[in-house]
Amino acid sequence: MNTGQFVKYEEKVINEIRQKLYKIIPPEFFQEKFGVRTPNYIKLFLIRETTGYLITRSTEPDEVISTEIGGKEVVVIPARKLKSKEKMTGLLLCRKFGVVHPDVEYNVIKHAIQLANPNSIVFGDSVTEEREAIGLPSRVLYEWSYSLRSKNEIIEELTHNALNEEGTMWDKERGTHRESLYDVQYVKPGVYFPQFITFPDITPEGFIHVILSIVKTTRYGAQSNVMDANIRNHIVAIALDQFEPAISSYILSKDWPNKKEVSLENLKQYTIDKLQKCSSIVLTEKGNINHIKELMELIEYLLKNEDNLKEIYKKLLSDSIRYLTECKIIKESDVNNYLKQLKIKK
Repeated sequence: MNTGQFVKYEEKVINEIRQKLYKIIPPEFFQEKFGVRTPNYIKLFLIRETTGYLITRSTEPDEVISTEIGGKEVVVIPARKLKSKEKMTGLLLCRKFGVVHPDVEYNVIKHAIQLANPNSIVFGDSVTEEREAIGLPSRVLYEWSYSLRSKNEIIEELTHNALNEEGTMWDKERGTHRESLYDVQYVKPGVYFPQFITFPDITPEGFIHVILSIVKTTRYGAQSNVMDANIRNHIVAIALDQFEPAISSYILSKDWPNKKEVSLENLKQYTIDKLQKCSSIVLTEKGNINHIKELMELIEYLLKNEDNLKEIYKKLLSDSIRYLTECKIIKESDVNNYLKQLKIKK
């Protein structure tokens, strides 16, 4: 047991998991603790594939968000619409292992000490009810995602009706059918949205928390409570460099050749080629070592071995408390009482 931390965890388990991760991503690209800054960046490339209908909208209640890039109108998914869903999954993982205060809800943190949880420290958070607002920066930076194909190719407009309590359109008072019809634009299944997620300052355990949150999230966009699992996340490549590589989903959409078929394999190779031109190291599923396969095997291993995963979350909790005490956001004298309020999985 580690006796020098706020929360006891099995150092042997942590070291074993770290060594497996370091075989994929060198240790110099991770931080030993939160709060240390280096110029080393991890940039994760994902392809978000719609597997059901997706609603991505903002000010217009019935239209998708779109913009013009390179002479074509494309569909846009703002970063917050992807991050918010994965942050909620991260909160569920923290609840599972009892490393977050029972009163914490998504975007509802009443007291500064409740920020001492892995999800807040990794995804960023702020106190919502105390007078003195305290905010934590995010250690995972999400970017906006743009479709490669034009809006008119990937959108379907469906007509809906507002049914009454009996499930019909009949207006009993007037004795006529109501005209409560409205159209909604959906992104069709089978559309690819490339996206980059950047880690400027992350610990190995924090990185694993984000990957788990991505892997276990399948519902995105508006009305997700009545939609099918509508996005499959493909982790395609990891770029490693000093300072962030200059590449984005916008650039991919802008430079995509008009006559090139938009397929999963074409998009993978196209982006990897661009990453290799602007990054020192690019880890992919090709070559002598399939780095992406090894990462996913590590994640699968942890999901099947909850005792080991529990140790990761206990260390993340300990690191979160240490960071907040070092920043004088919370007092060390309040930590024991706070830990008693948690339901840490033994």
